[in-house]
Amino acid sequence: MVAVSQSPSSNGTTTAMSMSLPSCVKDNVSHFPKLPSNKNSYEDFAVLEGDIVMINGQRFYHIYCSRDMGELKYTTQGTFGGKSMKANLEIYHPGFKPKLLGFIASVMNSEVIILARLNNGDIHMLGDADRGAEIGENVEASSGKAVTDNNGATVSFVYDTPTAQVYTGVMDSLIGQSTNLDDQVTP
Repeated sequence: MVAVSQSPSSNGTTTAMSMSLPSCVKDNVSHFPKLPSNKNSYEDFAVLEGDIVMINGQRFYHIYCSRDMGELKYTTQGTFGGKSMKANLEIYHPGFKPKLLGFIASVMNSEVIILARLNNGDIHMLGDADRGAEIGENVEASSGKAVTDNNGATVSFVYDTPTAQVYTGVMDSLIGQSTNLDDQVTP
């Protein structure tokens, strides 16, 4: 697993996803970063200002994503004058284990905040003060049929947003310093 605070080893052109995605329940966040009110560059339409602040005692937890098995897509939606974006995040988590199945059950009817770090270093935030990301329709967990089949889950999240949101705030305090391996959803 890659530490979220570790600098990426890419040359800035790679856009595959990190193998560890921090996530939390939206209600555990007390303050969200926002887009700048004055927009002087294209980046100002996507790069958030400020930090995520957690409710006291709460933090983000990691979910593991197999190497080269995660993807973040943005699509436009709506009609002229009311256009927005939809973020679609899909990851594959290996291992058909109770912790993975429990994670899926725990977020099925919850709004979550996910920080998707791309290998180029950009961190895309899915979720905001108004709405969190929701688990997608095409979640599938499987034990596999043959011994050589993959076993695990393809988990997707969707998030309706006015624009892509790139988080540049602090990360270390969001993750915490837990040494309890049960805090992570890993294979």
